[in-house]
Amino acid sequence: MTSKHIQLSHTADIAFELEADSIEELFTEAFNVWLLSVAELTNFNSDSSYEVKLKADSLEQLLVDFLNELNFLLLVKKLLSIKVEKLIINETDISLYAEVRIIKLNDTIKLKEEIKSVTYHQMEIVRSEGKYRARVVFDI
Repeated sequence: MTSKHIQLSHTADIAFELEADSIEELFTEAFNVWLLSVAELTNFNSDSSYEVKLKADSLEQLLVDFLNELNFLLLVKKLLSIKVEKLIINETDISLYAEVRIIKLNDTIKLKEEIKSVTYHQMEIVRSEGKYRARVVFDI
């Protein structure tokens, strides 16, 4: 597994360029940068999980919907997604199944940025030279 991300300088948003060997690794890396953006990273322990099932018209929409679902859990349900346990993406019917580990927000969890939304701004998933690449922009 060789995925990576680069944070881009942006005035009112947080933006990352992502690269990975597979579409699942790309979505997992997008999850990682979302988590890096919203919470101070510590050793979280969780014995609770949450299932995410999504279908979309494009891979870009699927990625935005996935990250916005995690953000909804955080902002509305007060549940922080801390790890992707299982992730299956079907590129043919553009669907996603994920199991993510979650923890209920408490005083020991230090939140950083409040992401209002994951945007479609400059969103494009490209496959070239055996790699998947994408740019993710969070509206803060």
